Amino acid sequence: MDARRRRVRTGHPAVVWWAVAALAVPAVAHPGQHMGLKIFITDEAVRYDILMSADLRNMIVPTDASAFYYSGRDDCFLFVDPKVEQQTRDAYQEFFKNKNAVTIDGVRVLPVLEKLKFIPYIVPGMSDSPLNYPPDVEITLAYPTKGRPRQVTMVWELFPQDPTRAAFGLPSAVEVMAEIDAYDQNKVIFFTADEPEYTWHYSSKPARKRVRPVIATFEPRTIPVPLVSLAVLLAGGLGLLTMRFAPAMRKSRGPAIGLLVVALLAAGFTRGYYVKRVPVPWERQVEIPDNQRAIELFQTLQRNVYRAFDYKSESDIYDVLAQSVDGDLLDQLYNEVYQSLILRDQGGAVARVESVRFLETSVVSTGVEPGTRIAAFKVRSRWRVRGVVRHWGHAHRRTNEYSALFTVAQRGNAWKITGVENIEQRRIVQPGDDPSVGPRPSQQSPF
Repeated sequence: MDARRRRVRTGHPAVVWWAVAALAVPAVAHPGQHMGLKIFITDEAVRYDILMSADLRNMIVPTDASAFYYSGRDDCFLFVDPKVEQQTRDAYQEFFKNKNAVTIDGVRVLPVLEKLKFIPYIVPGMSDSPLNYPPDVEITLAYPTKGRPRQVTMVWELFPQDPTRAAFGLPSAVEVMAEIDAYDQNKVIFFTADEPEYTWHYSSKPARKRVRPVIATFEPRTIPVPLVSLAVLLAGGLGLLTMRFAPAMRKSRGPAIGLLVVALLAAGFTRGYYVKRVPVPWERQVEIPDNQRAIELFQTLQRNVYRAFDYKSESDIYDVLAQSVDGDLLDQLYNEVYQSLILRDQGGAVARVESVRFLETSVVSTGVEPGTRIAAFKVRSRWRVRGVVRHWGHAHRRTNEYSALFTVAQRGNAWKITGVENIEQRRIVQPGDDPSVGPRPSQQSPF
């Protein structure tokens, strides 16, 4: 990666309207049935890392607290009796063997229980000892792949219950948010009781080729060509060439001059007949889109930018952004997007964009950039970004609404966003959002 990608710009308000850092909330554990799920897809296996609260694990494999003792060296609970430990491992193995089907390249694969670890239940700021509470459990299930998988279909059937959701008109079954870490991508998906299945596909294309640039339509400049006049001049030229090599014509220039005059006069009289416009191959100009087309171009570019959040490496993030953003805004956006992605590992929280919905988009102006022939247009847009934040066994939805003025301009053979001016940002609550968080006042910047 070149140094330009690493340059962090300061001294002006942030204008990265896609950043998900504003969606984040402090990580707080809660009593009750809770679960966290992270899925890793590699050449060796599809691995499920599952974290379950004590209440939920006891619904699956009841285990009395007297079966454990706390090991300070390992910072976990160990079984008093090895036979009870083996029986517990077998019970979890059997439970997941018959549920949560995983199909790899069309073949149903059974899990191998790689880890079963009982850990203290800890709430930030709690005063009494975590040893006074039943432990939570960490489980790792491995589904062997025998090589790089092309397609993985996952069905999830275990949904925690939260009776308090009924007070907000929500179903008691909590949807399960899963983070998928697969090769160069990291994304969040949801399993629900109504839609418990998800299919992942491998792509061999590099990140920059998975987001297509928005190609500009060019109109070559044309010039009029009078075909009859051109034919007359061509005939006159052939006649003059014949006279040059005719022995009888070498001694006198009169006939040649006469022929030239006749050809020029004839070409002048016929210049209006059969005129055809032909493109100038060395000069092109981009077509200025109408208002509807301009809106479609902008919305496609903005959706493309959000896809940068699905990638893990710095170079992939930059390459995806560069498909739709240009100029100083690209460097600024790259640095702030990457920083917001880094935040996903702080405190175990992961923030992701779930959906983008445009509310209003209108064209402010169309034309060319000042002092150039480069096509450009401005749009004002208002849109909502719905994101999710996952931390210890919880998934919180957040919805932010933004309003901004964008500049879109021709760059080479593509359209790209080259400028943005923030107008307003506010947090709103939609059905399904975390009910404990209400609207927040408008801020200077949406990030």
